[in-house]
Amino acid sequence: MRKRISLFLKILSAFALAVFLLLWLEVIWTSPPYYEPSRIYQWSSPILPDEAYSTILGEHPRPYIYRLGGGQKGEVYILGIEHSKDPQNPQIDSVYYWWNKANPTAVLVEGRLGFLFSWFQNPVKTLGEQGYAARLAKKHNTGLFTWEPDKGKQVQLMVEKYDAKKVALFFSLRPYFSNFRFGKPENPEQKMNEYIKSRTDYPEIRGLIKGWEEIDSIWKADFPNEKDWRDFSDEWGWPEGYLSEMASYSNMLRDIHLCNSIIDLAEKGETVFATMGSSHAVRVQGALQSYFGGNRSAESPGD
Repeated sequence: MRKRISLFLKILSAFALAVFLLLWLEVIWTSPPYYEPSRIYQWSSPILPDEAYSTILGEHPRPYIYRLGGGQKGEVYILGIEHSKDPQNPQIDSVYYWWNKANPTAVLVEGRLGFLFSWFQNPVKTLGEQGYAARLAKKHNTGLFTWEPDKGKQVQLMVEKYDAKKVALFFSLRPYFSNFRFGKPENPEQKMNEYIKSRTDYPEIRGLIKGWEEIDSIWKADFPNEKDWRDFSDEWGWPEGYLSEMASYSNMLRDIHLCNSIIDLAEKGETVFATMGSSHAVRVQGALQSYFGGNRSAESPGD
């Protein structure tokens, strides 16, 4: 028995060492840390709310790229990229092009990204354009952060404004709707249960949604004129009503944190390379321009 225990402990130690080495060598990726600004900044022009952005949706170019700062402050490169997991998407080339232009010292990406085994998984196919930005950051040993606000703090702010069960519904549906643009999952019900478990694991909303059957019931009652949630994408907005209002409020919380993070890094003299969905780039442009004093136009990769 002692020999078996000893053998088991040796195997466990070897496995732990192997995992540590793979993490240290960045063969295994984990989610980048949150960036916490040192203070709250003020800007003179507002962030564009979702309601105003919806009037120009589809009109602005994609990718949507601009530069800010410089001089006594750090320089900022904003890359608004359509979410894509296609390595052949020409917008991925824009990330590479502007990385070489910027030579950044700090990188901000949208989302938490999550686990990736780089020996076997393509960063773009698995994580989208943000995965490609992360790959460049790791290759060049550049500071990498997510610009998302801490999810726990976001949940707290949401439940102060909305019914907790509706907040739980929103956070369960958001990743499903966001990922639908990459294709419908083979088993929507199973995928939804995964999201319910992982995205509502916060004290304020934990256990308020029991499973996909409850999502089904609420959806049919509150959004009878919408297509089934299994076939819904947020690419062109959320269903009218409280979910749309919550999505707009959530995006505003995220964009405020995004602006504060960008400004804070620039104030420290960093060259900031921030990738995001094109809608975020458009919504925060006026606010950032008002802080940095205008913007420097960005030529396209073909110029």
